[in-house]
Amino acid sequence: MATAPDTLRTARLVLRRPQLADVDAVWAYASDPRVTRYMSWPTHTDRAETLAWFGGVVAGWDQGTGEMYLVCDPASGEVLGAAGCHRGTAYRAVLGYVYRPEAWGRGVATEACTALVALARTQGYARVEAGCHADHTASARVLEKSGLVFEGILRSYLVFPNLDPVHPADLRMYGLAL
Repeated sequence: MATAPDTLRTARLVLRRPQLADVDAVWAYASDPRVTRYMSWPTHTDRAETLAWFGGVVAGWDQGTGEMYLVCDPASGEVLGAAGCHRGTAYRAVLGYVYRPEAWGRGVATEACTALVALARTQGYARVEAGCHADHTASARVLEKSGLVFEGILRSYLVFPNLDPVHPADLRMYGLAL
């Protein structure tokens, strides 16, 4: 697979490789329970968790196994959230994203995800996929608007620790053959 570029640009956004100077901006949304409610990772309760996330992101970039971008406003440079397309297998990319509440309802997630689907296509993947909690209708709409197709519900598939740290919940699965 081709190496992802450090920066992607869309009509209204800049998706760029995270830098250590971004830790506070990421901590601001990763520690917000409204943001992390439907995430597959727990709400950050300590800034050290955000620093550890950065370690994983840097390792992913260095190993070529996943590229998580920070999604930014091009005029202000303000971090709106993060989105990435990780290598699931040699032929399958997995899409994920998280945004600050100030970015919700503005088309930011759809625009960034659409750019990442296009990136997956140029990198030679045969498929891009994403899942969301069965009750997370806003995320389901983003995936559909980004061109992914609803493929079904995977029952008791994934633990969403901020909803129930023990029992797996149903997951809406979306995919697109490239």
